[in-house]
Amino acid sequence: MSEAAASKGLEWKWIILGTIVGSIFSVALYLIMSATFVTGTVPTFMSLLGFIVMGIIIGYKSHGYTIKEPAIGGVLTAIITAVVLMKVSERFTPSTTEWVGAPIIGFLFGLLGGWVGEQIQVTPEEAKKELEDQAKGKLQWGWIFAGTIVAFILNAFFVFGLFVVLKFDVGGILFALGASFILAGLITGYFSPGITIREAAAAGAFSMILNFLLIYFGFEHTILPIDYLLGTLVGGFVLSLLGGWLGEKLQSFMEDRIED
Repeated sequence: MSEAAASKGLEWKWIILGTIVGSIFSVALYLIMSATFVTGTVPTFMSLLGFIVMGIIIGYKSHGYTIKEPAIGGVLTAIITAVVLMKVSERFTPSTTEWVGAPIIGFLFGLLGGWVGEQIQVTPEEAKKELEDQAKGKLQWGWIFAGTIVAFILNAFFVFGLFVVLKFDVGGILFALGASFILAGLITGYFSPGITIREAAAAGAFSMILNFLLIYFGFEHTILPIDYLLGTLVGGFVLSLLGGWLGEKLQSFMEDRIED
């Protein structure tokens, strides 16, 4: 991060745009999920993911280092989303604790999304450093963490989102989950400098661990069978590895086209 980027003021354009987009996205996700899922866990979870997606968009599309903007946008999005949902949804009845916690979660999720967006928006200086570290055999932990968040978000959108449309069975859920791992690995491999297939694979495994935690804490301490846990963990690793390889091939193809 350059000194100029660190010292510049807030980009209010991105705060306002992010708040508008994030609020519409989060409200829509809650209402769409509420029409299918009886409990409020899935609608609330998907709505919160909207904050991270908003942060990723701002961090990636904006010039310079804009991580404060999505964090502020996350706070505003949380407040607006809560107010709107109270008006349009009878199921949404937040407690006082939830009212206090919502802006904090919005801030943290927006900040997280902004960081992921900045990680994807690689500057020449960052690319040079990452390539130097890679030449020394070091893992790119920034890409592992960013890939984990991207994979976790895609897991949710592919499984819950497609379920709303297709109403598939367990086989369909596993297929959707597998496709999300491949896409997440492809994104990591394509946007990261150098060869980051290992990072994509590790991100897939870590995102599956996050899914296990979500299922346990979000669905009344549900513990999945050990064979399913191991199978999906290995599957996430292997399919993300495949996605990372495809991403690297696509990156090489696009670079060759630019050179031609």
